[in-house]
Amino acid sequence: MPEFQHNIDLSSIPHRPGQSIDLEAKRRRAWARLSDEEKEWVLTAWDLTGMIPTAPAFREMPDASNRVLYVLVGTEESLTPGELSYLMIARWFRNIDPATARAKMAALVRQGLARITGVGRTMATEPGLEKLEEMARPPRDRYDSRSSGPDDRRGGYRDDRERQRYSDRDDRGRAARDSRGQSRSSGGRDDHGAPSGPRRRDR
Repeated sequence: MPEFQHNIDLSSIPHRPGQSIDLEAKRRRAWARLSDEEKEWVLTAWDLTGMIPTAPAFREMPDASNRVLYVLVGTEESLTPGELSYLMIARWFRNIDPATARAKMAALVRQGLARITGVGRTMATEPGLEKLEEMARPPRDRYDSRSSGPDDRRGGYRDDRERQRYSDRDDRGRAARDSRGQSRSSGGRDDHGAPSGPRRRDR
């Protein structure tokens, strides 16, 4: 069985307000907690995570629940608590333990901002994305959006293909195989400067 390694090092990342300290040590501990299946999926999805152009930056999320929601939306994948914990520290430089991640993910499901997939994992719903987008609007615009229809709130960022990403398609194996055939070239940078890749749909 192959030994999965994630060849990144956070030791040289300069500390910024809102980031955790000792990033590399925490990343290594989070990686060690993952199963081989989880490690393989993180490596597959790594270049497909990043910023959400229509939402505030991750560092502006006011609490742990919103940070968990941001990772689910920004990854656009169904995740386990361990995978989410690893991605949060490795990509967004903020630590969360798997038990807390599990509790926050369950709360988001109860609120309708995330859902449990057919294979028992958690992913964001479209209302979850809309909640993050609403946080980026001025207070007056937030009020107006509550009185407008769903199509009015979506704006021009997401087309029909984007809205389909929350459909019930939990075939992880097919998505993983497809992703390995995609280009790994970067498509921008996230709000901490880490490269972000092309967007991808649910597995």
